[in-house]
Amino acid sequence: MNSRLQTLREKYLQGWERQATLILLASALLLTLHRYYSRRRFFQLHFAEYFGNAPLAESYSYYYWFLTTALTLLLVPALVAKFGTRQRLSDYGIRLGNQKLGWSVTLAAWILMIPVVILAVIVYRPFLAKYPLCKVVANSWQTFLLYQLAYGVYMFSWEFFFRGFMLFGLEKRFGNYSILIQTIPFAVMHYSKPLPEALGSIVAGVLLGILALETRSFIYGAAIHWLVAMTMDVVVVSISHLIM
Repeated sequence: MNSRLQTLREKYLQGWERQATLILLASALLLTLHRYYSRRRFFQLHFAEYFGNAPLAESYSYYYWFLTTALTLLLVPALVAKFGTRQRLSDYGIRLGNQKLGWSVTLAAWILMIPVVILAVIVYRPFLAKYPLCKVVANSWQTFLLYQLAYGVYMFSWEFFFRGFMLFGLEKRFGNYSILIQTIPFAVMHYSKPLPEALGSIVAGVLLGILALETRSFIYGAAIHWLVAMTMDVVVVSISHLIM
């Protein structure tokens, strides 16, 4: 029995690189915890009854979702990176890096995506039903702005997890293949989105991965992700008001 276990250990565990193993296992665990505990459904099952009479009660589950994502996909992965590997957090993209390239690409990508988003909303009407995710925040610009700030925290956390924690954490072992590795769960996490957006997440995952490697920072991808998402909400709200 011992010799069999030794043979299996040598066959499957020999040559495993410590950092890559930790990042991959932690990624699987954290995405699972995120799926079960950092979701609106968890809030609705366990906390919604305490906020039923509060103003804009519908929005509370969204704020829970956005802000607890900062725990599961940002804070905890950062702690794993800091104390579980021999690298600094700056090695995981928590820095500005190549600012000239980063900000120029961010601005260009946002400007390019504005007409794309407008056309997509006009042509593919399911976007009107999908966004904003929380409809009640569209009733006033004050609540809409607060919602977008919380949404930005959510996007920042997502980008750190995929284009920071996973991408840079796996780069040493897998090189440029780390771009494709992090794109897979990133695309899967878009399964509930409208089909054009879900398919586009594959392209976005690759391009944002390349941008992160070129700038050595995930921050520009986070800025693009947030700006495009916010633009989608603004366009949908604006068009909805025009056709009502």
